[in-house]
Amino acid sequence: MKSMNQIAQSHTFPPSHCAPVVSLSEQAAYDINDIFKSLKAIFPTFKLTFPDDESLRIGKKVWVKTLLEGKITTHEQIRIGMKRARASGDFMPSAGKFADWCRITASDMGLPSREDAFREAIGNLGVFITAKWSHPVVFETVKQSTCYALKNNTEKEARALFYRNYAIMVERVRRGEQLDVSIPKGITAEPTFRAASPEFEQTMLTNMKKMVGLV
Repeated sequence: MKSMNQIAQSHTFPPSHCAPVVSLSEQAAYDINDIFKSLKAIFPTFKLTFPDDESLRIGKKVWVKTLLEGKITTHEQIRIGMKRARASGDFMPSAGKFADWCRITASDMGLPSREDAFREAIGNLGVFITAKWSHPVVFETVKQSTCYALKNNTEKEARALFYRNYAIMVERVRRGEQLDVSIPKGITAEPTFRAASPEFEQTMLTNMKKMVGLV
């Protein structure tokens, strides 16, 4: 049986669709044939998605590429993906959907969901130091997000900031890393744009008209 890495290397995609392929470690060299065998047993619609050998061959290569680009590279991730596949119903998922299923969430590790953690954080902002937190990961996420930002931003902005930092903290838990390390500041949830000058807008409009032959 060919490993996912071998299958990925053996297939050439058109230049416009190419993306760097991440190398698999030995731990992550799981077999795409085994994945598809399990999916075929789970989903009655598998044969409708891949009705012949050619579609199956192409499908495997697309799935390999999608899983690698999505950083789905461990047996544990695939195990979680299969668990969610068995609970999902009768319809065969897309490669992207299955990659989403494979991502380890907070609840998979016994941590609060990001929404539960956010509600706990907002409820404890006034007693940040003395509050009894459900898990150190929630406390550290609030600390990294800062009480000031969570209090003074809009709910949408505060939620986006907390969700981002919580995801980073959950990943640290998964990797067994320290929690109390500063998180680099990310871009704002909604970027702001500076209005263009009327002269610039007119120049752009004229150039666009030239491109389509209106000038």
